[in-house]
Amino acid sequence: MGPRFGILGSLRVLENDHPVDLGSRKQQIVLAALLCHANSLVSFDSLVEALWDDAPPRTARKNIQVYVSALRRLVGGGAGRISFRNGGYVFHATPAELDSLGFEQQARAGALADALGLWHGPVLDGFRGVPLIEAAAHRLEQRFLAVFEDWAEREIAAGGGAKVIEHVGEVARRHPLRERLRMTQMTALCQVGRRSEALAVYDELRQSLARELGLSPSPALAGFYQSLLREQGPAASSPAEPPARRTVPLSLLPWDLPTFTGRAAVTRQLADALTSGGNRLAVVTGPLGAGKTAIAVRVAHRLGDHFPDGRVFVRLRGEDGSPRPLEDVVSRLLPTASPGSPSEARRAWQLWLAGRRALVIVDDARRESEVRPLLPESGDSAVIVTARSRLAGLDAAYRLWISSFAMHEAVGLLGRLIGTERVTADRPSAELIVAAAGWLPLGVRLVAERLALLHHVPLREYAARMAGTRALLDELTAGDVAIRARLAEAIGELPEPAHRAVPRLGMLPEPVFTLQQAAAVLGADEATAVRVLESLLEASIITVPRVERIAHTVRYEIPVLPYAYAREMAARSTPLTDIEPALGQSHTARSYASTEMA
Repeated sequence: MGPRFGILGSLRVLENDHPVDLGSRKQQIVLAALLCHANSLVSFDSLVEALWDDAPPRTARKNIQVYVSALRRLVGGGAGRISFRNGGYVFHATPAELDSLGFEQQARAGALADALGLWHGPVLDGFRGVPLIEAAAHRLEQRFLAVFEDWAEREIAAGGGAKVIEHVGEVARRHPLRERLRMTQMTALCQVGRRSEALAVYDELRQSLARELGLSPSPALAGFYQSLLREQGPAASSPAEPPARRTVPLSLLPWDLPTFTGRAAVTRQLADALTSGGNRLAVVTGPLGAGKTAIAVRVAHRLGDHFPDGRVFVRLRGEDGSPRPLEDVVSRLLPTASPGSPSEARRAWQLWLAGRRALVIVDDARRESEVRPLLPESGDSAVIVTARSRLAGLDAAYRLWISSFAMHEAVGLLGRLIGTERVTADRPSAELIVAAAGWLPLGVRLVAERLALLHHVPLREYAARMAGTRALLDELTAGDVAIRARLAEAIGELPEPAHRAVPRLGMLPEPVFTLQQAAAVLGADEATAVRVLESLLEASIITVPRVERIAHTVRYEIPVLPYAYAREMAARSTPLTDIEPALGQSHTARSYASTEMA
């Protein structure tokens, strides 16, 4: 029998049921970080930060290689157990070898008691001061709570309230503000005739919520409490009935656009994923102006019956484009809450979600860390995230890519906005106009605003005005909405190598290009160019219009509007020096290959 690994409690490695000496503290931190992200990549940079915070030694990478080499000898399997990949390490394990994977396997199979039996205390006790480990441990413990609550409710439904009482007290002491857990505790106590203790549990929770968060218990739990006071709660011999849902669901959605056009397939796919696909998280991505938010809002308006406890919308950016603090986001979602810190905000939001079936739209996310505190840790709520980036770090998400309109959809929207007769009278010019706008909903709407004002200008004349990159971006503006400003913001947020590459790609004579052409204009080798292009793909600045079998024949494309802006950047830039040093250093595949010797 091979080694077995444990993180559900203290860190441990057992060989033939005997503990293995895991070496120094830093070596143990490396192992703990790899185990709590088993079968996923943990980057060099993440490990450096976990070990030395902001003050790593010059030998940090070499030290990590030494730690990994020692761990390979301790746990066996060599590079097959801990492999190096893309600038980091992956610890390979199966559910039979690692308790956290076994827990998840048992939970998904419905063997809840067996899953809970794998827990021996707080996850990675003694390593929680390391942020990389703390974040993963927190997610595991939230999953434990959800499974424990599912198990407890199943036991209560079978008349096993007494068994639940044996275990729920200790869990509730560690998580005193979790409403679903407290509801379970109260129900179990009522089932065995200990109604006064159930009332005391509620009173304790009410005082704790008021003292620590300035909140009251949810209407559902308060209603359950009132039913107990009136002695209309569940009889001691039968399982408790769940409290009634709130009668007025929360609805904080923007207006569903009356001129919404096309997109029937993607709206149906998104709705089906959330209602019949078992998905609790959907990530809607696509280029600037593709209509991601409009699609999410339209779907939310149509799913009221599936999410009876509310549908809410929150933007993660202020009017100036700056990120909004979590406290501000939660206070807008829950106007009665006044969280003073991110941890209080997260707790208040999770308390509201617990026991509810709500749909949340998180709009314009730029990075995974902005989204994670808003994801439901338990219950039946769901979240739609809209983002230009694919947010690959969000696990178990249903992903929907929104591309530009088809020609007939773009022309149809233009007709709805400026009049079908005007479009029908000169359809070829209408097609030129929407093509110049990138076949994007936002571009077509901005053009339509201009054409509505310039109702005396023939479409043929206006199409000629849109020829040329600078004229094009000048036309795509209405009020305080301008494509140029949106593109400047999106490109300005790119990592430095990708940002510096955009004007270089604007020097290309055509928006469709090969890897070799990109490498030439970037002044970089092909391996470096690939990394830069993939960064731009992730940010939806470029696309791959057609999938090819051979990597070297792939064609990349800068869509119409980013290409126009890239050409503007190229025109106003002073001659750039060779950008390869900025593109590479520790970030290039070649650099990683030369330093990785472990």
